[in-house]
Amino acid sequence: MSWRDLLSQLLDDGAFRTQGALVAALAERGYSVTQATVSRELTAMDARKVMGAYRHAPPPDLPARVIDVALAYGGGVAVVKTDTAHASVLSQTIDGATLKGVLGTIAGDDTVLVVLAGPEGWVTLRRLLRGGNRET
Repeated sequence: MSWRDLLSQLLDDGAFRTQGALVAALAERGYSVTQATVSRELTAMDARKVMGAYRHAPPPDLPARVIDVALAYGGGVAVVKTDTAHASVLSQTIDGATLKGVLGTIAGDDTVLVVLAGPEGWVTLRRLLRGGNRET
């Protein structure tokens, strides 16, 4: 296993709050890399801090892993369940899309609460997350 593969596995753990901690974890496993090297690799991997820890972050176009969500709607809110540690990025993506009828989001670790202005918000949210043509 290369140090890059190990770094990717460490990101999956989501327990590293600093690049220095990642460098130390790699060193404990026999890989001597500098913080600058780790920083460049994190950028190349599109990793970023999510909820205070370095993690793989999906790009704004919502890759398949994040699109595979469970949706529920009722009473002016939608609940979106996703993989662990993806809710914050998903929430930012929804907010950044400025969807008509979507007032805002609140993210947990694997759940996003979406506040909707009404059924129109549900339609636009579902279109973003499901590609516009799947019923839920």
